[in-house]
Amino acid sequence: MHIGLCSPHWPPSAAANGIVSYVSAIRDFLMSQGHSVSVIAEGQLFDPDGRSLPLAERQGHLDAWVGRLVRRTDRWRGNLPGLGRSVAAQVRTAHRISPIDILEMEESFGWCGIVQRRTRVPVVTRLHGPYFLKPELCRPPNEERRDGQRCEAEGAALRGARSLSAPTRAILDATCRHYRLAPCGPTAVIPNPIPIPCEVHRWNIDGCDPNRILMVGRFDYPKGADTMLAAFVRLLAARPDACLTLVGPDIGVRNASNRLLNFEEYALANLPPSARARVTFTGPLAPEHIMQLRREAYVTVLASRLENFPYALLEGLAQGCPMISTAWPGSDEILVDGFSGLLTPVGDPDALAARLQWLMNDPGRASRIAANGLRSCRERFSIEAVGPAMLRHYEASLRASKQ
Repeated sequence: MHIGLCSPHWPPSAAANGIVSYVSAIRDFLMSQGHSVSVIAEGQLFDPDGRSLPLAERQGHLDAWVGRLVRRTDRWRGNLPGLGRSVAAQVRTAHRISPIDILEMEESFGWCGIVQRRTRVPVVTRLHGPYFLKPELCRPPNEERRDGQRCEAEGAALRGARSLSAPTRAILDATCRHYRLAPCGPTAVIPNPIPIPCEVHRWNIDGCDPNRILMVGRFDYPKGADTMLAAFVRLLAARPDACLTLVGPDIGVRNASNRLLNFEEYALANLPPSARARVTFTGPLAPEHIMQLRREAYVTVLASRLENFPYALLEGLAQGCPMISTAWPGSDEILVDGFSGLLTPVGDPDALAARLQWLMNDPGRASRIAANGLRSCRERFSIEAVGPAMLRHYEASLRASKQ
Protein backbone atom coordinates (compact mmCIF):
# COMPACT_ATOMS: atom_id res chain seq x y z
CA MET A 1 0.00 0.00 0.00
CA HIS A 2 0.93 3.62 -0.44
CA ILE A 3 -0.16 5.29 2.81
CA GLY A 4 -0.40 9.03 3.34
CA LEU A 5 -0.01 10.53 6.80
CA CYS A 6 -0.95 14.15 7.55
CA SER A 7 1.21 15.84 10.17
CA PRO A 8 1.24 19.40 11.55
CA HIS A 9 5.04 19.55 11.17
CA TRP A 10 7.83 17.52 9.60
CA PRO A 11 10.51 16.28 10.07
CA PRO A 12 10.10 15.16 13.72
CA SER A 13 12.96 17.42 14.82
CA ALA A 14 10.92 20.44 13.66
CA ALA A 15 8.65 20.52 16.71
CA ALA A 16 7.87 18.85 20.03
CA ASN A 17 4.40 17.61 19.17
CA GLY A 18 2.56 14.39 20.06
CA ILE A 19 1.01 13.97 16.61
CA VAL A 20 4.42 14.31 14.98
CA SER A 21 5.82 11.67 17.35
CA TYR A 22 2.91 9.38 16.46
CA VAL A 23 3.36 9.87 12.71
CA SER A 24 7.10 9.23 13.00
CA ALA A 25 6.61 5.96 14.91
CA ILE A 26 3.84 4.57 12.71
CA ARG A 27 5.69 5.62 9.53
CA ASP A 28 8.81 3.72 10.58
CA PHE A 29 6.78 0.57 11.26
CA LEU A 30 4.84 0.70 8.00
CA MET A 31 8.00 1.20 5.97
CA SER A 32 9.68 -1.69 7.81
CA GLN A 33 6.79 -3.86 6.58
CA GLY A 34 7.44 -2.91 2.96
CA HIS A 35 4.75 -0.27 2.55
CA SER A 36 5.32 3.07 0.87
CA VAL A 37 4.59 6.02 3.20
CA SER A 38 4.37 9.72 2.37
CA VAL A 39 3.95 12.52 4.92
CA ILE A 40 1.98 15.64 4.03
CA ALA A 41 2.94 18.59 6.22
CA GLU A 42 3.07 22.38 5.93
CA GLY A 43 2.46 22.42 2.18
CA GLN A 44 5.15 19.81 1.47
CA LEU A 45 5.09 16.17 0.42
CA PHE A 46 7.81 14.13 2.11
CA ASP A 47 8.06 11.01 -0.03
CA PRO A 48 9.30 7.54 1.06
CA ASP A 49 12.81 8.38 -0.20
CA GLY A 50 13.05 11.38 2.11
CA ARG A 51 12.66 14.00 -0.61
CA SER A 52 10.36 16.99 -0.09
CA LEU A 53 8.17 18.34 -2.87
CA PRO A 54 6.06 21.53 -2.72
CA LEU A 55 2.32 20.86 -2.92
CA ALA A 56 1.13 24.46 -3.24
CA GLU A 57 1.09 25.71 -6.81
CA ARG A 58 2.92 28.94 -7.62
CA GLN A 59 0.45 31.78 -7.23
CA GLY A 60 -0.29 34.68 -9.55
CA HIS A 61 -1.28 38.09 -8.24
CA LEU A 62 -5.01 37.22 -8.21
CA ASP A 63 -4.42 33.89 -6.45
CA ALA A 64 -2.22 35.58 -3.85
CA TRP A 65 -4.92 38.21 -3.24
CA VAL A 66 -7.58 35.50 -2.83
CA GLY A 67 -5.26 33.61 -0.46
CA ARG A 68 -4.82 36.68 1.72
CA LEU A 69 -8.59 37.21 1.78
CA VAL A 70 -9.18 33.59 2.81
CA ARG A 71 -6.65 33.84 5.64
CA ARG A 72 -8.20 37.10 6.82
CA THR A 73 -11.66 35.51 6.80
CA ASP A 74 -10.39 32.42 8.60
CA ARG A 75 -9.29 34.55 11.53
CA TRP A 76 -12.94 35.10 12.38
CA ARG A 77 -13.97 31.45 12.03
CA GLY A 78 -12.88 28.89 14.60
CA ASN A 79 -12.91 25.97 12.14
CA LEU A 80 -10.49 27.69 9.69
CA PRO A 81 -12.31 26.37 6.58
CA GLY A 82 -9.94 28.11 4.16
CA LEU A 83 -6.98 26.23 5.59
CA GLY A 84 -9.02 23.02 5.45
CA ARG A 85 -9.64 23.52 1.73
CA SER A 86 -5.93 24.20 1.31
CA VAL A 87 -5.08 20.89 3.01
CA ALA A 88 -7.54 19.10 0.71
CA ALA A 89 -5.89 20.70 -2.33
CA GLN A 90 -2.50 19.54 -1.07
CA VAL A 91 -3.80 15.98 -0.69
CA ARG A 92 -5.18 16.07 -4.24
CA THR A 93 -1.80 17.25 -5.55
CA ALA A 94 0.04 14.55 -3.57
CA HIS A 95 -2.38 11.95 -4.95
CA ARG A 96 -1.63 13.09 -8.51
CA ILE A 97 2.12 12.84 -7.91
CA SER A 98 1.84 9.30 -6.52
CA PRO A 99 -1.61 7.71 -5.99
CA ILE A 100 -2.37 7.27 -2.28
CA ASP A 101 -4.31 4.15 -1.28
CA ILE A 102 -5.35 5.45 2.12
CA LEU A 103 -4.78 8.64 4.13
CA GLU A 104 -4.73 9.07 7.91
CA MET A 105 -5.26 12.47 9.49
CA GLU A 106 -6.45 14.00 12.76
CA GLU A 107 -9.90 15.35 13.49
CA SER A 108 -8.84 18.95 14.21
CA PHE A 109 -11.04 21.75 12.85
CA GLY A 110 -13.15 19.20 10.97
CA TRP A 111 -10.61 19.22 8.13
CA CYS A 112 -10.85 15.45 7.79
CA GLY A 113 -14.40 15.96 6.53
CA ILE A 114 -13.28 18.56 3.97
CA VAL A 115 -10.52 16.27 2.69
CA GLN A 116 -12.93 13.33 2.52
CA ARG A 117 -15.43 15.35 0.46
CA ARG A 118 -12.92 16.98 -1.87
CA THR A 119 -10.61 14.06 -2.69
CA ARG A 120 -10.98 10.50 -3.88
CA VAL A 121 -8.63 9.19 -1.21
CA PRO A 122 -10.14 7.02 1.57
CA VAL A 123 -9.60 8.86 4.86
CA VAL A 124 -8.92 7.26 8.25
CA THR A 125 -9.68 9.79 11.00
CA ARG A 126 -7.52 9.50 14.11
CA LEU A 127 -8.75 11.07 17.37
CA HIS A 128 -5.65 12.84 18.59
CA GLY A 129 -7.50 15.19 20.96
CA PRO A 130 -11.10 16.21 20.16
CA TYR A 131 -11.50 19.90 20.85
CA PHE A 132 -14.73 19.56 22.83
CA LEU A 133 -12.64 17.95 25.60
CA LYS A 134 -10.54 21.08 26.07
CA PRO A 135 -10.60 22.21 29.75
CA GLU A 136 -12.99 25.04 30.50
CA LEU A 137 -11.29 28.43 30.57
CA CYS A 138 -12.52 31.97 31.03
CA ARG A 139 -12.35 33.41 27.52
CA PRO A 140 -13.70 36.50 25.76
CA PRO A 141 -17.00 36.01 23.86
CA ASN A 142 -15.31 36.09 20.44
CA GLU A 143 -13.01 33.21 21.45
CA GLU A 144 -15.94 31.23 22.85
CA ARG A 145 -17.75 31.75 19.53
CA ARG A 146 -14.76 30.46 17.57
CA ASP A 147 -14.48 27.48 19.93
CA GLY A 148 -18.13 26.68 19.24
CA GLN A 149 -17.56 26.89 15.48
CA ARG A 150 -14.58 24.57 15.75
CA CYS A 151 -16.51 21.99 17.78
CA GLU A 152 -19.47 22.18 15.39
CA ALA A 153 -17.21 21.49 12.40
CA GLU A 154 -15.39 18.74 14.30
CA GLY A 155 -18.67 17.00 15.14
CA ALA A 156 -19.99 17.23 11.57
CA ALA A 157 -16.75 15.74 10.20
CA LEU A 158 -16.72 12.90 12.73
CA ARG A 159 -20.37 12.04 12.07
CA GLY A 160 -19.46 11.64 8.41
CA ALA A 161 -16.19 9.75 9.01
CA ARG A 162 -15.93 6.46 7.14
CA SER A 163 -13.13 5.11 9.34
CA LEU A 164 -12.25 6.08 12.90
CA SER A 165 -9.56 5.15 15.39
CA ALA A 166 -8.73 6.36 18.89
CA PRO A 167 -5.88 5.62 21.30
CA THR A 168 -8.18 4.91 24.27
CA ARG A 169 -11.67 3.54 24.76
CA ALA A 170 -12.43 6.51 27.03
CA ILE A 171 -11.73 9.04 24.28
CA LEU A 172 -13.69 7.09 21.66
CA ASP A 173 -16.72 6.63 23.93
CA ALA A 174 -16.71 10.27 25.10
CA THR A 175 -16.54 11.46 21.48
CA CYS A 176 -19.38 9.20 20.38
CA ARG A 177 -21.55 10.36 23.28
CA HIS A 178 -20.83 14.06 22.83
CA TYR A 179 -21.36 14.15 19.07
CA ARG A 180 -23.97 11.38 18.99
CA LEU A 181 -21.86 9.30 16.65
CA ALA A 182 -22.91 5.94 15.30
CA PRO A 183 -19.78 4.98 13.32
CA CYS A 184 -20.73 3.47 9.98
CA GLY A 185 -17.28 2.21 9.04
CA PRO A 186 -14.32 0.45 10.67
CA THR A 187 -13.73 1.70 14.21
CA ALA A 188 -10.83 0.68 16.44
CA VAL A 189 -9.12 1.50 19.73
CA ILE A 190 -5.38 1.37 19.07
CA PRO A 191 -2.80 2.91 21.42
CA ASN A 192 -0.19 5.37 20.25
CA PRO A 193 3.06 3.50 19.57
CA ILE A 194 6.54 4.33 20.82
CA PRO A 195 10.01 2.94 20.13
CA ILE A 196 11.71 1.54 23.24
CA PRO A 197 15.14 3.14 23.86
CA CYS A 198 18.17 0.93 24.40
CA GLU A 199 19.30 0.13 27.92
CA VAL A 200 21.89 2.92 28.12
CA HIS A 201 19.06 5.50 28.09
CA ARG A 202 16.99 3.88 30.85
CA TRP A 203 16.37 5.15 34.36
CA ASN A 204 18.15 3.50 37.26
CA ILE A 205 17.62 4.16 40.96
CA ASP A 206 21.38 4.27 41.52
CA GLY A 207 21.95 6.94 38.86
CA CYS A 208 19.21 9.42 39.78
CA ASP A 209 19.03 12.35 42.18
CA PRO A 210 16.72 11.17 45.02
CA ASN A 211 15.43 14.72 45.51
CA ARG A 212 14.72 15.72 41.91
CA ILE A 213 11.26 15.85 40.32
CA LEU A 214 10.76 16.38 36.59
CA MET A 215 7.73 17.63 34.67
CA VAL A 216 7.76 17.74 30.88
CA GLY A 217 5.02 19.77 29.20
CA ARG A 218 3.89 23.29 28.35
CA PHE A 219 3.78 25.80 31.17
CA ASP A 220 0.03 26.42 30.99
CA TYR A 221 -3.29 25.61 32.64
CA PRO A 222 -4.30 22.52 30.59
CA LYS A 223 -0.96 20.84 31.35
CA GLY A 224 -1.46 21.54 35.07
CA ALA A 225 1.63 23.67 35.64
CA ASP A 226 -0.18 25.47 38.47
CA THR A 227 -1.06 22.14 40.11
CA MET A 228 2.55 20.97 39.89
CA LEU A 229 3.94 24.14 41.47
CA ALA A 230 1.34 24.17 44.26
CA ALA A 231 2.08 20.50 45.02
CA PHE A 232 5.80 21.22 45.10
CA VAL A 233 5.34 23.99 47.68
CA ARG A 234 3.41 21.55 49.88
CA LEU A 235 6.03 18.82 49.40
CA LEU A 236 8.81 21.11 50.60
CA ALA A 237 7.31 21.17 54.09
CA ALA A 238 8.15 17.46 54.40
CA ARG A 239 11.13 17.27 52.03
CA PRO A 240 12.98 20.61 52.10
CA ASP A 241 15.77 19.24 49.88
CA ALA A 242 13.38 18.46 46.99
CA CYS A 243 13.92 20.28 43.69
CA LEU A 244 11.77 20.58 40.59
CA THR A 245 12.68 20.90 36.91
CA LEU A 246 10.05 22.09 34.43
CA VAL A 247 10.66 21.56 30.70
CA GLY A 248 8.52 22.96 27.88
CA PRO A 249 7.26 26.11 26.16
CA ASP A 250 6.13 29.01 28.35
CA ILE A 251 2.49 29.55 27.28
CA GLY A 252 1.46 31.09 30.59
CA VAL A 253 -1.20 30.60 33.26
CA ARG A 254 -4.03 33.08 33.85
CA ASN A 255 -4.52 34.59 37.31
CA ALA A 256 -7.82 35.45 39.02
CA SER A 257 -7.97 38.70 37.01
CA ASN A 258 -7.68 36.72 33.76
CA ARG A 259 -4.20 38.10 33.10
CA LEU A 260 -1.83 35.66 31.43
CA LEU A 261 1.32 35.22 33.50
CA ASN A 262 4.50 33.69 32.14
CA PHE A 263 6.57 31.40 34.35
CA GLU A 264 8.58 34.13 36.07
CA GLU A 265 5.50 36.25 36.76
CA TYR A 266 3.50 33.28 38.01
CA ALA A 267 6.34 32.04 40.23
CA LEU A 268 6.84 35.52 41.72
CA ALA A 269 3.13 35.79 42.53
CA ASN A 270 2.56 32.25 43.82
CA LEU A 271 5.79 30.78 45.19
CA PRO A 272 7.61 31.77 48.35
CA PRO A 273 11.25 32.71 47.64
CA SER A 274 12.52 29.49 49.24
CA ALA A 275 10.42 27.39 46.84
CA ARG A 276 11.24 29.51 43.79
CA ALA A 277 14.95 28.95 44.45
CA ARG A 278 14.39 25.19 44.11
CA VAL A 279 12.55 25.32 40.77
CA THR A 280 14.38 25.28 37.44
CA PHE A 281 12.44 26.23 34.31
CA THR A 282 14.39 25.30 31.16
CA GLY A 283 11.97 26.13 28.38
CA PRO A 284 11.89 23.73 25.40
CA LEU A 285 14.77 21.26 25.10
CA ALA A 286 15.98 18.75 22.51
CA PRO A 287 14.72 15.14 22.99
CA GLU A 288 18.16 13.82 23.88
CA HIS A 289 18.48 16.44 26.65
CA ILE A 290 15.06 15.52 28.03
CA MET A 291 16.05 11.85 28.05
CA GLN A 292 19.06 12.77 30.18
CA LEU A 293 16.87 14.73 32.61
CA ARG A 294 14.51 11.75 32.94
CA ARG A 295 17.41 9.54 33.94
CA GLU A 296 18.58 12.10 36.50
CA ALA A 297 15.16 12.68 38.12
CA TYR A 298 13.81 10.39 40.83
CA VAL A 299 10.25 10.71 39.50
CA THR A 300 8.59 12.26 36.44
CA VAL A 301 5.14 13.86 36.75
CA LEU A 302 2.34 14.52 34.27
CA ALA A 303 -0.07 16.97 35.97
CA SER A 304 -2.43 17.61 33.03
CA ARG A 305 -6.11 18.38 33.42
CA LEU A 306 -6.83 16.43 30.25
CA GLU A 307 -4.84 14.30 27.84
CA ASN A 308 -5.49 11.91 25.00
CA PHE A 309 -2.51 9.53 24.91
CA PRO A 310 0.44 11.76 25.80
CA TYR A 311 3.94 11.02 24.59
CA ALA A 312 5.29 12.79 27.68
CA LEU A 313 3.92 9.83 29.64
CA LEU A 314 4.84 7.16 27.08
CA GLU A 315 8.41 8.40 26.77
CA GLY A 316 8.90 8.22 30.53
CA LEU A 317 7.52 4.68 30.65
CA ALA A 318 9.70 3.65 27.70
CA GLN A 319 12.78 4.86 29.59
CA GLY A 320 11.74 2.90 32.66
CA CYS A 321 11.10 5.98 34.83
CA PRO A 322 8.76 6.02 37.85
CA MET A 323 5.75 7.98 36.61
CA ILE A 324 2.97 9.88 38.41
CA SER A 325 0.04 11.07 36.31
CA THR A 326 -3.21 12.83 37.01
CA ALA A 327 -6.22 10.59 36.47
CA TRP A 328 -7.79 12.14 33.36
CA PRO A 329 -10.23 9.88 31.44
CA GLY A 330 -8.24 7.10 29.79
CA SER A 331 -5.17 7.38 32.03
CA ASP A 332 -6.03 4.02 33.61
CA GLU A 333 -5.78 2.47 30.14
CA ILE A 334 -2.08 3.41 30.20
CA LEU A 335 -1.10 3.09 33.88
CA VAL A 336 -2.24 0.60 36.49
CA ASP A 337 -2.25 2.63 39.70
CA GLY A 338 0.29 1.33 42.19
CA PHE A 339 1.74 -1.18 39.74
CA SER A 340 3.08 0.49 36.58
CA GLY A 341 2.71 4.07 37.83
CA LEU A 342 0.76 6.24 40.23
CA LEU A 343 -2.48 8.11 39.50
CA THR A 344 -3.62 11.19 41.39
CA PRO A 345 -6.80 13.31 41.04
CA VAL A 346 -6.81 16.09 38.47
CA GLY A 347 -6.14 19.57 39.85
CA ASP A 348 -5.48 18.38 43.41
CA PRO A 349 -2.06 19.62 44.62
CA ASP A 350 -2.52 18.12 48.10
CA ALA A 351 -3.01 14.63 46.67
CA LEU A 352 -0.11 15.05 44.24
CA ALA A 353 2.22 16.21 47.04
CA ALA A 354 1.20 13.20 49.14
CA ARG A 355 1.87 10.81 46.24
CA LEU A 356 5.27 12.38 45.63
CA GLN A 357 6.25 12.14 49.28
CA TRP A 358 5.05 8.53 49.52
CA LEU A 359 7.05 7.46 46.47
CA MET A 360 10.16 9.46 47.33
CA ASN A 361 10.24 7.82 50.76
CA ASP A 362 10.31 4.32 49.24
CA PRO A 363 13.10 3.77 46.65
CA GLY A 364 12.34 0.06 46.44
CA ARG A 365 8.74 0.75 45.43
CA ALA A 366 9.89 3.37 42.92
CA SER A 367 12.19 0.80 41.29
CA ARG A 368 9.44 -1.82 41.10
CA ILE A 369 6.94 0.64 39.61
CA ALA A 370 9.55 1.77 37.07
CA ALA A 371 10.31 -1.82 36.01
CA ASN A 372 6.61 -2.69 35.73
CA GLY A 373 5.96 0.46 33.68
CA LEU A 374 8.73 -0.39 31.24
CA ARG A 375 7.55 -3.98 30.84
CA SER A 376 3.95 -2.87 30.30
CA CYS A 377 5.06 -0.23 27.78
CA ARG A 378 7.08 -2.78 25.80
CA GLU A 379 4.25 -5.33 25.76
CA ARG A 380 1.39 -2.93 25.00
CA PHE A 381 2.71 0.27 23.41
CA SER A 382 5.91 -0.59 21.57
CA ILE A 383 5.79 -0.12 17.81
CA GLU A 384 6.08 -3.89 17.42
CA ALA A 385 2.93 -4.36 19.53
CA VAL A 386 0.85 -1.52 18.07
CA GLY A 387 1.94 -1.43 14.43
CA PRO A 388 0.23 -4.65 13.25
CA ALA A 389 -3.12 -3.55 14.74
CA MET A 390 -2.93 -0.22 12.91
CA LEU A 391 -2.05 -1.96 9.66
CA ARG A 392 -5.07 -4.27 10.03
CA HIS A 393 -7.25 -1.19 10.60
CA TYR A 394 -5.94 0.41 7.40
CA GLU A 395 -6.64 -2.77 5.45
CA ALA A 396 -10.19 -3.00 6.84
CA SER A 397 -10.78 0.66 6.03
CA LEU A 398 -9.52 0.19 2.49
CA ARG A 399 -11.80 -2.83 1.95
CA ALA A 400 -14.77 -0.87 3.30
CA SER A 401 -14.06 2.05 0.95
CA LYS A 402 -14.36 -0.25 -2.06
CA GLN A 403 -17.74 -1.67 -1.10
